[in-house]
Amino acid sequence: MNRSTVARRYAPLVAVVAVQLLIVALVPSTAPKTANALGTGSAGGLGAGSGSSSGVGGSVGGTASGGGGGLGAVGGSSGGGTSSAGGLAGGVAGGGGSGGGTGATAVGSAPPGVTSGDTTHCVGGREFDPAIAYWAPPCVPGTPGAAFPNNGGGTYQGVTGDTITIIDNVPNYGAEVNAILQATGTLETVGDAQVLDAAWQKFINDHFVLYGRKVHIVTHGDECQDVPPDYNCLIPEMDRLIQTYHPYILYFSTPLCSACFQEIARLHTVGMGGQGFSDNLLNANAPYLYGNRESADRIEKLFAQFYCNQLSSKKVPGRNVKFGGHQNPAQDFNGKPRVLGVISTNDPDNENTVKNTLFSQLAAGCGETVTHTYFYDQDINTAARQVAASIAAMNTPTNPATTVLCLCDQVAPSFLYDGEQSNNYWPENMIATDQDMDLDTVPQGSYEAPQGCPSPGVGCEYDLAFGLGMRGPQQSQNNNEGLRMFKAGGGSSLPSGITPINATLIAQDMIQMASLIENAGPSLNPATMQGRAPNLGSVGGGDTNQPLLSYAPGNYGWFQDARIVYFDKNRPSSYNGKAGTYVQVEGGRKLSGQFPDLPGGPPIPAVRS
Repeated sequence: MNRSTVARRYAPLVAVVAVQLLIVALVPSTAPKTANALGTGSAGGLGAGSGSSSGVGGSVGGTASGGGGGLGAVGGSSGGGTSSAGGLAGGVAGGGGSGGGTGATAVGSAPPGVTSGDTTHCVGGREFDPAIAYWAPPCVPGTPGAAFPNNGGGTYQGVTGDTITIIDNVPNYGAEVNAILQATGTLETVGDAQVLDAAWQKFINDHFVLYGRKVHIVTHGDECQDVPPDYNCLIPEMDRLIQTYHPYILYFSTPLCSACFQEIARLHTVGMGGQGFSDNLLNANAPYLYGNRESADRIEKLFAQFYCNQLSSKKVPGRNVKFGGHQNPAQDFNGKPRVLGVISTNDPDNENTVKNTLFSQLAAGCGETVTHTYFYDQDINTAARQVAASIAAMNTPTNPATTVLCLCDQVAPSFLYDGEQSNNYWPENMIATDQDMDLDTVPQGSYEAPQGCPSPGVGCEYDLAFGLGMRGPQQSQNNNEGLRMFKAGGGSSLPSGITPINATLIAQDMIQMASLIENAGPSLNPATMQGRAPNLGSVGGGDTNQPLLSYAPGNYGWFQDARIVYFDKNRPSSYNGKAGTYVQVEGGRKLSGQFPDLPGGPPIPAVRS
């Protein structure tokens, strides 16, 4: 599918989006003031993001500048009693025990049509015990699973008087990518998803006030090739799923296909599960699209502030490279001025955001101009060629990139780091991830394993990696959020192919969906759901060390902040006790404007434990 074809196909969407945005703007109670987890009043840094214009479809080859052209794919006290108040309970100080602190803030008004009800199901002002997961939403009056006097019946596609249909479309990445995901603990098969979905469905129906309805999750295995994205198959597949099941939400957990979610939105269906998309894409497809992670604009703006304030040699001459490898004495970058290179996918939305958001923020913040870039095609079959091209784009004969930022999915970096080592190229390797590169299991199973480090005797390229992480410290695999929620949903043992960390990632996505549905009230439809999203308040952030989760008008990526981290290959992980974990520095998590100027650079050790 070429770009001109897609542009003609999507032209009618412009008018639809304009009407929907007007509807959202007119929905009552859509813009309450939101306090962040640090208790500073306004939601600093949570407003709508500006960014790139989004595109549809995608080119089939990688693109580069600086070198060759065209990397493979990829706590809490119990609460009770009844309430007749119109407002929701909020302001949870924290959920103790294994659930971790929450730093939750007060929220807005109760959903429309909810004026009173029983709150004995709530715990500490949240809809379920925050000891299960800190991202439990605010308490809503009512009784989970009970009838409701008048919920409006079929208020939207996929909604009846007693059912809300969600499709879980499980990606089909192929054997090679699946092997890498399995090594990093983040693979889910259709069989695994069927078991998990049964538990998530029961948990949601048992713990959420859904106004006489129950969630019904239909598990579906994607029939198309997702790596590289086969748009000629995937777009019709989205159409078939919607025409066959008529879901309220189509959940598709992938960072690889922005065009898929644009098609879902074109059909006026809510799309969730997308990762790493821009604020512009989310807003252009409102009220039908949400980001399940941090938006690309937000993480890239945060990175630009971090880089300019603590790393840029242009802003502070003499603030030079400190975290490169020493393995190649003839090209040891340490002590030299930093030259930044950027690698990311060639998904049109990803590439445009790098060029229009990251580069403009770096230029404005510290006069940085990025001339070393490579945008890789998500095709593992051309990995060798693309690795060579990406290294050529970074390690140019003159003025090579001393510092390489990988804005990547989980899989591609293993090819990159293999290529760097094989070419005796030892730059600083940085991350600013919105696609879970910062899970301990990912470098353990890939970047520090033979896939990304074929010659460990000389050291691995990822040994000294650092940057911005989206996730917080991981809880023990013996009792983490996903495992607790699975068991609370009637599960006994996780499917053999599912790790507790992956169960947690998926469980969080499910709670995101359920929270939005519940918060919309009895008359469920996309415009009301998105208009009321900011009323969910915020949870996490700051000194809780867990991601700040919230929405604001025009800001529909759930994660809002980041933590400054470095990778320590020797320190044991809190998740599985194995060597290799991310270490947080500079206190709590950071929002925009909270990165201090450090002329000497971030307090990261050049020699790790």
